[in-house]
Amino acid sequence: ILESMKQSQYLVLVASIFAAALLVGCTRGANLTIVNRSMTELSNVVATGSGFTQAIGSIPAGGKRRVTVQPTGESGLQLDFNANGKHFTSAPQGYFEAGSQFKVTATVSLDFTVTVDARLR
Repeated sequence: ILESMKQSQYLVLVASIFAAALLVGCTRGANLTIVNRSMTELSNVVATGSGFTQAIGSIPAGGKRRVTVQPTGESGLQLDFNANGKHFTSAPQGYFEAGSQFKVTATVSLDFTVTVDARLR
């Protein structure tokens, strides 16, 4: 079959196969919402998990930020941030994975502890 194809048809076939391979390799990530229930702005917020580090920036007191993260496999979520002149790092929590549609919510409480809830959408 390949011998009977014109060069332009062959190039279209190769490009189509390449594009399909790229699309298969692309997975939708997890939607991450970080909720700040503290009375202080969180600054230098960074979310980390398996295969990703996502800089979030600042989140005002009572505010929230939404981002998409792309784990490379099974993952928990760790948050790093500054508040009241101190640096905080949470232990990795929750469970979500690459290739699945997860909604992840990380909540920073009044005492700057972090809880993570991960659910399939």
